[in-house]
Amino acid sequence: MNKIILLLPLLSSSFFSDSQTTGTPATSNDTIIYDTVDSVATFPGGKTAWYKFVENNLDANVGVENSAKKGTYKVRIKFTVTKEGELKDFEPVTKYKHGFEEEVIRVLKLSPKWIPAKKNGTNVNSKVVQEQIFIIAIG
Repeated sequence: MNKIILLLPLLSSSFFSDSQTTGTPATSNDTIIYDTVDSVATFPGGKTAWYKFVENNLDANVGVENSAKKGTYKVRIKFTVTKEGELKDFEPVTKYKHGFEEEVIRVLKLSPKWIPAKKNGTNVNSKVVQEQIFIIAIG
């Protein structure tokens, strides 16, 4: 008999990409997407609110329902948080199949607006990588 164990999403400094530095100052109407910011985009209410949101919305059985084998699946989805807090441009970084990536994207699309990243005191568009771990165990 398969059972699924859901671990809460990973939220740490590695949660956000910091590989690109841009010297262009942020302005209120720019279209630049920043990877390096002064303060990162966050879910309203912080980590605790994000955990609760995921718990209430994520279908933890998606892997079992799609014949995933026993194991740990660390799903990563890259997306943009706009300077208005909207989430868009979802791109799976991992390619496990079994519906994992699609399920994380579905939940992200349900999310309310996030608190945007800031650079030089101004809201900016930023890239985020969300990680979600699914564990399927035989039990």
